[in-house]
Amino acid sequence: MSATESNPAPSSTPASLSIGELSERTGVPTSALRYYDELGLVRPAAREAGRRRYATSAVRDVSVILFFREIGFSLAEIGRFLGGERQGRREMIDHKLVELAERQHRIEVARAALDHGRQCPASDPLKCSRFWLIIEGRQRGLPLEESHARVH
Repeated sequence: MSATESNPAPSSTPASLSIGELSERTGVPTSALRYYDELGLVRPAAREAGRRRYATSAVRDVSVILFFREIGFSLAEIGRFLGGERQGRREMIDHKLVELAERQHRIEVARAALDHGRQCPASDPLKCSRFWLIIEGRQRGLPLEESHARVH
């Protein structure tokens, strides 16, 4: 008699996954999956003996969450996006595009400042007069970009 014959399969339907199986298929830790459940993002289809059982479609649902996280959405935003109406989704996309453009701009300014620090003739950024002029501009309330632009 084989091991499978002596130990019958669990009573769960083959179309459901344990939280561990969902974790394995998606690469998402079980603690995160529990948190997604708490937030209402990915709910178990059923519970057996107090344990979460997920529909196989939960793999796709978790993949959607991972995609949105990767492109910059918070879990709260993902919840609103998935639960929202079509028009609201378009507005969220427009808002996220503006947010990403602003973030990209800040990154470009930071890169320029760091590049200057690396190539500065003073050899030490803390001894660079431009560095201190940028800091003084920030102390006066200028945005980093403006403070940096005034010095260069």
